[in-house]
Amino acid sequence: MDTGKIMALLLTAAANFAVFSEWPAGRTEIGVPVMALTLLTFLVAFLSYREYCARRTLPQIHHADFKGEVMHLGSTYIARRPSSNGSDQTIVCFPGFLEDMRYFQDLYRDSDAELILVNNANYHFPFAAPGNAVNPVQLDWPANPFLVGSIEHDAFYLGLILEKLTTGQNITVHGHSRGGAVILDTGRQYPSFGHSTHRPVSVILEAPVLPQARLAGNASKPLQHRLYCYLMPIAFARWRHISAHRILKMPMMIPTTPRKTELCCSIFSVAKDYRTCVRQVQSIVRWQRQNSVDVFRYFPKITVVIGEKDSTLDRESMKISAESGRAKNTGVSILETAGTNHFISLEQPEILRALVQLKSR
Repeated sequence: MDTGKIMALLLTAAANFAVFSEWPAGRTEIGVPVMALTLLTFLVAFLSYREYCARRTLPQIHHADFKGEVMHLGSTYIARRPSSNGSDQTIVCFPGFLEDMRYFQDLYRDSDAELILVNNANYHFPFAAPGNAVNPVQLDWPANPFLVGSIEHDAFYLGLILEKLTTGQNITVHGHSRGGAVILDTGRQYPSFGHSTHRPVSVILEAPVLPQARLAGNASKPLQHRLYCYLMPIAFARWRHISAHRILKMPMMIPTTPRKTELCCSIFSVAKDYRTCVRQVQSIVRWQRQNSVDVFRYFPKITVVIGEKDSTLDRESMKISAESGRAKNTGVSILETAGTNHFISLEQPEILRALVQLKSR
């Protein structure tokens, strides 16, 4: 139910309440109608504040350096670094919910492969330094038919990027968390690309959102999910400038590293507005429920990397989904890691680096 409908119901209820709660003649003390009006005023103010938090455009806070080409496609930014030392490998990366391109920077900083980083749609471009204008190449590609914030929207553009921008003969596509679902949906939307015979494609799904799996705890249950999505803009607005001291108290931060702490301190400020974040979470839960493990069939080689104690996504349902996917596609493998949580690339980057090197051979 949207805010407009909620406000209309509240106004109707308050009006009816006031009509049937008239004061007796001669009474001067504050009565039930005044209390109802006060409550209504508070609720209207709360709903208005929630809409303000959800819709307002947020200024960019965090920045990083990048040497390479910058492109813009709809509301999606793309950064490409050319290969070096004769490498014929291309690595394409898609980050998770509340993450941007910086998630993969340190992981592939020393790689000779062509590196293509794709941002979540309607997120700030993290490589735009303050005071320096960014003039990205505007890509005139087909219009995206899906809603911004949905997994399908990002997958539509990722498929075009894989088809039109990659130059290597061996392609690795690496997605973290929600980015894993984006990659699987890309295979569904572009089934011929994943099974290309002249350019092998391998996929790494790190702590991924998977079909028929769920979020950690009760976050996927209908009532909790609706409440979480509704209150999210207010909570995120309060945490926008969260400190390292406070972020380190969250379960997802065990174990931690300096780089993980640095990036996680920015998770509530990478999106351009919080309405996009709400749509993303709604899309995650819907996508997990609506899609079957058949989406594992579209890439010949898929490695699902699972954290030992994932506090963001439900680990057991993730593993069950991956095992069911392996039954559909013998090219699916499962790598269970030790001493890790949800951000494996930031916790034990050597695991992912070794995996990429293995897949490029």
